Amino acid sequence: MGDEEKEPKRAQRATSNVFAMFNQSQIQEFKEAFTMIDQNRDGIIDQSDLMAIYQQIGRDPDPRTLDEMLKESPGQLNFTHFLTLFGEKLHGTDPEMTLRTSFEMFDPDRKGTLAEEYFKDLLMNTGDQFSKDEIKKTWKEAPIEGGLLDYNKFVTYIKRGKEDDIAV
Repeated sequence: MGDEEKEPKRAQRATSNVFAMFNQSQIQEFKEAFTMIDQNRDGIIDQSDLMAIYQQIGRDPDPRTLDEMLKESPGQLNFTHFLTLFGEKLHGTDPEMTLRTSFEMFDPDRKGTLAEEYFKDLLMNTGDQFSKDEIKKTWKEAPIEGGLLDYNKFVTYIKRGKEDDIAV
């Protein structure tokens, strides 16, 4: 160990309203779990907190494993980031920036749009291929105007829902 301690990551503001992803009773359950894990009650889950929880169940984790767990948070693992991580895992979507970057791979000019037919072709013929029924359902929600999908808006819909239709 060096003489100087590494400065902890600063907490960053979450990009979406994670509290809207859960009802009040779920949020309360997550708060109870967070408090149980936050052994030193400082409002941040760190390596020593995770180590203590593992030891309580008779396990001796590798510090690298704990570091990897903590790296999933965009900053210090406070309650909001804790809830965000669970929201992303439970709702089965990638972080917002990952989704935007994925769309940008197919938009070399970075216009923020993809041709409707091109997008449809990608969904039906690459990766986990969409069925015609899945395409219909997607098109009902997708922000398509003039034959172009606005993928920034689409990512917002995926992550926050249409009610949160904010300027992107």
